Amino acid sequence: MEKHAMTRREALVAMGTGIAAAGMAGNANAVGAAAGAGNAAALEGAVEALRRALEEGDGKVLSAVLHDHLTYSHSDGRVWSKDVLMGNVAGKKRYLSIVTSEQTVDVQGDVGIVRHTYDVVNNDDKKSTSHIKVLLCWTLADRSWKLLARSGTNAPT
Repeated sequence: MEKHAMTRREALVAMGTGIAAAGMAGNANAVGAAAGAGNAAALEGAVEALRRALEEGDGKVLSAVLHDHLTYSHSDGRVWSKDVLMGNVAGKKRYLSIVTSEQTVDVQGDVGIVRHTYDVVNNDDKKSTSHIKVLLCWTLADRSWKLLARSGTNAPT
């Protein structure tokens, strides 16, 4: 292999090209971060819409935020599809209140992972309460967030 000594001019051009490329990459990362922040804010809005819809039994909103292939796992092991969830919640006052806390949101492209604690007052005969850790998996479909999977686990009180 023939060795070629780089001239000073070639070295300066290479260095300038590298600096320019790094600057462009930095701008692309900044734009990507801004888009990710916008997606995170939109996802937080979808999480709140879901919470309110569950609390109010709002079937129209539930239908809009739930993915057709939803798997909704409860802390007691029951697993509901979108149709079962809609049948059990839409048009009913199943929950008197749902309060979320300790929420984290992580958006990776078209996937959003949300974790939080749910404190729920159930609208049953004895007005029972639940304190659970929830993991929500969302997907971006048709420019809106759809809940694809939910898992609830009993949390220590």
